[in-house]
Amino acid sequence: MNPVLILFIAFLALITTGLPLAFSMGSLAVLSILAFWDNANVLTMLVNTCNSLTQNPTYLAAPLFVFMGTVLEKSGVSDSLFDSMYIVMGRVKGGLAIATILICTLLASTTGVIAACITLMTLLALPAMLKYKYDFNLATGTIMGVGCLGQLLPPSVVMIVYAGQAQLSVGKMFAGGIGAGLMFSGLAILYIIVRTIINPNIAPAISKDEASKYSSGQKMGMIVKSIAPTIFLIALVLGSIMFGIATPTEGAAVGCVGALLLTILNKKFSLKMLIQTCYSTTLSTAMIFFIIVTASMFTYVFMGLRGGELISGFVAGLGFSRWVILAIILLLILFIGLFMDSYGIVMISVPVFTPIIGKLGFDQLWFAVLFVVMMCISYMTPPFAYAAFYVKGAAKININLGQLYYAAWPFIFIFMFVVVLCCIFPGIITYIPSLM
Repeated sequence: MNPVLILFIAFLALITTGLPLAFSMGSLAVLSILAFWDNANVLTMLVNTCNSLTQNPTYLAAPLFVFMGTVLEKSGVSDSLFDSMYIVMGRVKGGLAIATILICTLLASTTGVIAACITLMTLLALPAMLKYKYDFNLATGTIMGVGCLGQLLPPSVVMIVYAGQAQLSVGKMFAGGIGAGLMFSGLAILYIIVRTIINPNIAPAISKDEASKYSSGQKMGMIVKSIAPTIFLIALVLGSIMFGIATPTEGAAVGCVGALLLTILNKKFSLKMLIQTCYSTTLSTAMIFFIIVTASMFTYVFMGLRGGELISGFVAGLGFSRWVILAIILLLILFIGLFMDSYGIVMISVPVFTPIIGKLGFDQLWFAVLFVVMMCISYMTPPFAYAAFYVKGAAKININLGQLYYAAWPFIFIFMFVVVLCCIFPGIITYIPSLM
């Protein structure tokens, strides 16, 4: 039997047992070297490859952005954002769902981590929507769908990892994700509006008495007070990176300082909070880099067994148009995402698919953003729908996973529509990077 096929079957067998992804890939890499290579120097070469990977300066921004997002989570900014949008949008049918979309879009542009967005909105928005008798599927689906923007909108940690692997500009990749991310947010809001027009009972407005507790001036003041700090932090971090004032690592460091200042201004700063933030950041960073290193080991073995050539030859031999081949590649990425974490997908798929995309004549930056959109979809598709896991874990009520899987489908279709639009109008992705 072909060694690549043996490797693939063994990998599927391991992850279906529930063994963590990092252990599955790392152990298979070492065992494959022992089984298929006689030269002991291959193990030494594997260690050297992993060592050089961890010294890639591009990855330095990752722990800084994780720290910034964790600090912001504890600063109270998200709470004040939701309270303000809740009061302003509550009288609109579907207003709480629309407010959740707008807040998630802002939070995604400051945290860069899906788990933070989905967990916060599950704690803040889900109880409010259920209290006002929103349809359960609409409420949870909105949180899962828009929460996945943490992967697509800068400062996405996954984009940093992708850029490091594909040798792309992190700043331009951030800029490319903005168009696709805002497109999804706009389509998600349109979907909520259409659904409430068809059936107003699935997302009723809050009572007039509750909404009239605040004057128009008070509402506007709350919006400005809650949104202005977030917008300032986004402009400070992303603006400095996109305009070439700072490198991604420097921009991330500035963001950390800005997030700490917001925490101090909101009177949420304490030594205990700082220690908890550092601890949480260390755990998240260790998890990310453990997956990156072991996935790199797995990819090293996979490519050494000519797995990349096998896939490239298979795709090239299909004889279809380049658009059909692109669709096949995107579906393969989605299939891999059904079983694997996003960091593992990047480390394994980028070395295989990037050369094929180059030969087909597609823009690498444009494809990179499409790649990330497909990973957003994979976060909501079973069996390993991490977005559903986060909602179930953070919710204070008992939720059936099957119901969450069902609730995610409308937003999966919206993401797929975004992919189609970006293929028809590539400027959605490439326009902003072209201005840099």
